[in-house]
Amino acid sequence: MHQEILDSGFIPNKICEKLPASFDDIENLASELPKVLANEQIVERVQQLGQEKDISNLSSSELERAMLLYSYVGHAYMWGKKHVENIIPKELATTWFAISEKLERPPILSYASYALNNWKMLDDTKPFDLENIVIMQNFLGGVDEDWFIMIHVAIEYEAKAILSNLKSYFLDENLDKSLLEKSLESIKKINSIMNRMPEKCDPFIYYNRVRPYIFGWKNNPATPEGVIYEGVEDYNEEPQLFRGETGAQSSIVPALDALLGVTHSNDPLREYLDEMRLYMPKEHRELLNDLDEWSENKRKNLSIDEKSRMIINEIINEVHTFRDKHLEYARVYIFEQSLTNNSNSNIVGTGGTPFMKYLDKHLQETVPSND
Repeated sequence: MHQEILDSGFIPNKICEKLPASFDDIENLASELPKVLANEQIVERVQQLGQEKDISNLSSSELERAMLLYSYVGHAYMWGKKHVENIIPKELATTWFAISEKLERPPILSYASYALNNWKMLDDTKPFDLENIVIMQNFLGGVDEDWFIMIHVAIEYEAKAILSNLKSYFLDENLDKSLLEKSLESIKKINSIMNRMPEKCDPFIYYNRVRPYIFGWKNNPATPEGVIYEGVEDYNEEPQLFRGETGAQSSIVPALDALLGVTHSNDPLREYLDEMRLYMPKEHRELLNDLDEWSENKRKNLSIDEKSRMIINEIINEVHTFRDKHLEYARVYIFEQSLTNNSNSNIVGTGGTPFMKYLDKHLQETVPSND
């Protein structure tokens, strides 16, 4: 099991900020993306990119950077034009696909690129803090787009504490109550970070300027057949259906569910959660699969005392609170906005799901178990 990830959290140990010189064209385009989109120049700028870059010598953090750049530019190309076409040109498609093959996840913008690998410290001499991080890549830019991603990054950073403490308690079987108390403290901090979303991310701006660019091609009315990746032999010019970026691609909550013994009934909603793992970094996906197996087979063998069980139930209630807040944001930021805006679809979430129904169901299932 990739247990060591739980000690460091799901944020990478190293984040690449710039690729080697042979990638200067995509680096420059990505850095100018807000201006290019404002001036409706994305098509001609993409046509100027060099095709089929050599990615053979890129390190894992550089591959993540390349995935981030091609994903951002790819989505800008899809959603930054007046008329949506279901084709990504070879200038983007061939290298994007090659990177995705190496990283073993689909060539589309996912949470790993949008949040996990998309930040740096504002001041390295100061500790990590929500106000001390910078988002490196944007679509249109602006405080609302930055803040939306910054909240996710800060939650991921804080999650290191709860994940490492629960790992020590459950997986290392160090059944020390203080580990649970620290975990409870951490999930409360996560909820306080989550509560800060409205401070600098306005629902109208989110709905009209941030959300439209993170949609995928699956279950999307704009691309009913999917999207063709031009020049990618493996796809044989056949349209591909991939999900868009969504917080459901974060590994925190599924890891907590497995460690805490929260289960979701087997139905399309559960299938969707499992499908989201295909969009996660490979080692995160493998860890979650291992945790599920542990939870199903070994968790029941632990001899947990009554006081510890009470704290575990408190932690589960805090995860319930987290899901409840997520559902509230879905209502305020998407559903209510859709009633007065016609700019993008609210029928499905950016991941291509009937999100209100999904989120509500996951909330109802986040309850303490009786075992």
